[in-house]
This record gives sequence, structure tokens and C-alpha cells, in this order.
Amino acid sequence: MTEEANPTPTENAAKAAERAAKSLVGTLLDLGAAWAAHGLNAGKFSLENGARALEKTAKTLENLAREFEKKGP
Repeated sequence: MTEEANPTPTENAAKAAERAAKSLVGTLLDLGAAWAAHGLNAGKFSLENGARALEKTAKTLENLAREFEKKGP
């Protein structure tokens, strides 16, 4: 029989530790990707709200300028 057919307890533990490490790394990568997606969505939402606020401000300034133009010197 080959050594691979009858692994030692140390080899079994090493393989189990390697599987656990790979699983942990995979979980951390998934978690990181989820947080990145969340952050990007939060940034998008913030930028959209900022853009809407700027649009409203610009419209208000435009309306104010029209009022001043109507009144004249």
C-alpha cells in the first residue's frame, strides 16, 4: 500500500487544517466582496442624493435670477 492510502494522523490534521484555511479565506473573500458592494451602493445613493440637492439648488438660483430680471433696475 502507498502512503497516500494510509495517511498518518499528522497528515490528516495537516489536510484538515488546509481545508479549514481555504474555507476561511473563501469566507473572508465573500465577506469582503459583500462589504465592497454595500459600500459602492451607499456611495451611489449618496452621490444621487447630492446631485438631486444640487439640482434643486440650481433651480432655486435660476428662479431667483428670473425674479431679479423681472424687477429690473
